[in-house]
Amino acid sequence: MEGINTKLERVMSEPVRTLLIYALQHIAAMCAGAIAVPIILGGALSLPQEEIQFLVNATLMVSGVGTMIQTLGIGKKFGSRLLMIEGVSFAGVAALTSVASAYNGVDPRLGISIMFGATMISGVFTMIFAPVVGKMLKFFPNLVSGTVVTCMGLSLLPVAIRWIGGGNTASPSFGSFDNLILAGFTLIVILLTQKLSKGFIGNIAILIGLLLGTLVATVFGMADFSAVSTAKIINLNVPFYFGIPKFEISAVLSLILVQMVIMTDATGNQINLMDISNQELSKERLTAGLRGHGLSSFIGGIFNSFPQSLFGQNVGVVALTGKSNRYVGFTAGLLLLTVSIFPKLTALLTSIPYPVLGGAGIIMFGMVAANGIKRLGTVEYNGNRNLVIVATSLGMALIPISVPQIFNNFSPWANILFKSPITLGALTVVILNIIFNELGKNKKMEVSNG
Repeated sequence: MEGINTKLERVMSEPVRTLLIYALQHIAAMCAGAIAVPIILGGALSLPQEEIQFLVNATLMVSGVGTMIQTLGIGKKFGSRLLMIEGVSFAGVAALTSVASAYNGVDPRLGISIMFGATMISGVFTMIFAPVVGKMLKFFPNLVSGTVVTCMGLSLLPVAIRWIGGGNTASPSFGSFDNLILAGFTLIVILLTQKLSKGFIGNIAILIGLLLGTLVATVFGMADFSAVSTAKIINLNVPFYFGIPKFEISAVLSLILVQMVIMTDATGNQINLMDISNQELSKERLTAGLRGHGLSSFIGGIFNSFPQSLFGQNVGVVALTGKSNRYVGFTAGLLLLTVSIFPKLTALLTSIPYPVLGGAGIIMFGMVAANGIKRLGTVEYNGNRNLVIVATSLGMALIPISVPQIFNNFSPWANILFKSPITLGALTVVILNIIFNELGKNKKMEVSNG
């Protein structure tokens, strides 16, 4: 066994035990977001609790497979070979919930089969469309990419704030002093660890904060581990557990639109990660990452899960720790795959209290925004309209963050598009950059040369 570990360490450039700890930090950061979608959709279909738990474990399994595809790659066509964590996307919840509402009480299994069929087709669409997005990299200079990444961070921060309050805004205990103090304690632990420790301990500050926060919550009766005792010991995910997938045109078109939103998000995440990792920005790597993401969604439809996405909170973890070794991601994928087989482990991970996650989320999501601001700091603002472009784009992105109800009168497809702060901000900055900086560029060069 020692010989195998030595070979692995040589390939992965890290001791195996270190990779495991870093990987656990990434899993703890993304777990709450990963399991929320199957719980929401399973509830919308009024599925029994046992089948909702099955969906949760299936989601973690697909997340593990998708993460391994991204980090290791399949040939040169699939996977970015960056420390990316795949997980089920919130962007598809609205579209999938509309399918659920149509079949809830009528035939929930038909409804979920339609969801999985649409997920598969949307994954195929993403794989086909990925090269088109890859060729658009020239439209993502620092002005554009910095704005998009900043929008990503801003769009994630409200999630952390809801977690700080307790997760459910309708709960009477939301925003209680106990929740706020627990979140503040977690935040302070992470900051103190960063301040007082260097090297390995400093790099796992998020994990230390989550562990100590959960420990304090347990002591004061704010953590609920009852799901661990009731969960099954072993659960095996099999293809088409709910039946053969069905293909309904409206559901398929809705998820194709959702995938276009997700690809915008994924493009920003990849550009951010390549920057943090000091990797060259290339359309080939971007295309391979998007293809890998599409393949993950296709596999998700087969193995009882939903459209996948690249998780922004994990980009925040990479930015905070400075650890961008892709084998950390591969190890996280392997652990997710393992955890998905044992529901009791899943229940343990999902028992981390929301305020604890919120305290960590403030830093993780804030780091995403900070990296966008850092990139914007390299942009030239004198003698041009770049400041106007950034200001307008950030303002547009803040509309759905601040008042999402403003788009309630829009059609469903427009709602999917405009309720995404990342998509709205990205479209604005790309269009304005073309108008102000690209159009007429050749004429200006000719005049200056003449």
